[in-house]
This record gives sequence, C-alpha cells and structure tokens, in this order.
Amino acid sequence: MINTTVVGSYPKPPSGKKPGASIPFELRRVLRSLEKGEASVEDLHQAQDRLVTEVISEQEEAGVDVVTDGHVRWDDLVTPFASHMAGIELSGLLRYFDNNVYYRRPVCVGPVEWRGPVSVDAWRYADSVATKPVKAVIPGPLTIARLSLDDHYSSHEKFVLALARVLAQEAFELEAAGARIIQIDEPALLDAPEDLPLARRALGAVVAELKLPQVVLATYFSDAKRLGADLFDMPADVFHLDFVSGPENEELISLIPPESKLQAGVLDSRNTLLESTSDVGAFVHRLFEEFGADRLSLAPSAGLEFLPRDKARSKLERLTQIARRAGE
Repeated sequence: MINTTVVGSYPKPPSGKKPGASIPFELRRVLRSLEKGEASVEDLHQAQDRLVTEVISEQEEAGVDVVTDGHVRWDDLVTPFASHMAGIELSGLLRYFDNNVYYRRPVCVGPVEWRGPVSVDAWRYADSVATKPVKAVIPGPLTIARLSLDDHYSSHEKFVLALARVLAQEAFELEAAGARIIQIDEPALLDAPEDLPLARRALGAVVAELKLPQVVLATYFSDAKRLGADLFDMPADVFHLDFVSGPENEELISLIPPESKLQAGVLDSRNTLLESTSDVGAFVHRLFEEFGADRLSLAPSAGLEFLPRDKARSKLERLTQIARRAGE
C-alpha cells in the first residue's frame, strides 16, 4: 500500500457534533483567560497538549501513516522560529502567501543566533502520544528570509546562510531527540528561481550533520516548473510537490532521480470540496506505476489549517482510501 502523510498544520477549532452545533474551543478559552490573568502558562501548555493528542488521534483514525502535531502550538510556520532567534524582532501583520491568513513579519536587526530549540519539546510530546511515526517540520531558511525584512546584513545571501546555521542546530536537536523524519518547508522558493543555488547551499548547511533516514523538502501553493530538474539536486531524500495549486508539476515527474522519492500533494488543502476518489485515484495510479509504493507517498497539497476540522478529517479519510485502492 502507498503510505500517506500530512504536510504539517491541522485545524485547531473543534467540529460541531451535528450541523449547526458547536462545542467549546478549549484552547481559545485558555488563551483568553491567560490574557486576563485568570490562567497560567502551564494551563496553556496542558490545553495545547490535549489538543495535540486530539489531532494526532484524528490523523491516525483516518489511517494516516506518518503524522504531525498539527502545529497546534504555532500561529504560523515562520513566527515561532524567527521570534526565538537573537537578532530578530517581529513587526506588523502581512498576508501569508495568497491565503486569507496573516503572520507577523520578522525584522532582522542584528546578528542571527540560536537561542535553543523551538520545536523539540513539542515533537517529543507528540511522539509520546502517537502510535504512528511523527514527522518534525521546520521552515526553510530561504522562506524565512523572503518573508522577513533584513535591516542588518544588507546581503540576502548572508542573511539566508545565517538563518541556515540556526536551523541546522534545530534540526540536529530534533534528530538527537529521536526524530527520524524532518520536513523542511520552502514554499517561497517557487517564486524565486534565481535563489535556487543559494537555497541549495542553505539546505546543505541545515542537513550537513544529520544522519536521518529521511529529509523531506516541501514546496507548495504553486508549481516548481521554473526550477526544473535542478530542484532535485537539492540535498533531500523526498520532494513534496503540490499537484493541486501547481498542476504543471506533472511535467517534473519524469525528472525525479531514481534515488529520490515523491511526496505527492493530491488533495486540495484550501478547498472544502471533497475530491472524487476515481478522478484523483487515476492520477495516483499513474504515479504508482512510475514510482511504486517504495518511492511514493500521498499527502494533502499543503497544511490543512485552512479547512474546518471535519472537512480536514474527511480529506484525510479520502486520502487513505485513494492510497489503498491505488496500491491494490
């Protein structure tokens, strides 16, 4: 059977028990109580732990083979890491790519330095409650740089490589904690083909000391056509391509080297419409014939945070149905 996974994020608000009904959103309640001084940071961590347990359980019950913690503790991909680095301050809200969500723009005001791990404890907790492998996810240095403002280095190259050195330490600590799969997200690379050589150097710096079975390079929200075969020279074992927002990624399938694997984003993570099993299954079957089960895994096109919780779960159930049928 073809393995299935998620890209990273998962919706935080709970689903209604029936149409028109709702259930309390505990995490939001605790955050409000924290702002009023009526709850502690420990209360927040416990609420986050409970929500992580829920979203992992939902992924596993849907049949997903490799899960994440759903980024329950994060507001977005970039902010948790950037805000924890020396030399970075956060400014106003900006739109996150072409989505109707926002992030706080990091501003580099001094030398970028590591202040200790950001995601290791969260990964450890997720791994302790999961029965399936838990994938660690970190942002790529190029994506952080392109979503930030550099007021210190005055050199895009120096800024990206400084971020890479910090992320290398994060990745090393994740591996030391027991992570066997680390996914590095570089969606910004798709709009910056001129940065591909720099991105290759930066990713090489991030993974240089790792001995992991799998490093996944994830791109999404568009196609990688302008990067061409050079994309697959990046130092990664698995490449995530978004075939929903980037249907032209089909042209790259034949260019993937035989030693590399494909994580195919085949279900729309930003649309509540549930795809046809037969239509997507036909495409997946073609991928299966090209790669076989050993070199192919299926995923949503990007993180699922853009969907209601019940729709996200339905997408994952549909994903595992398609994987099962294509494998048969």
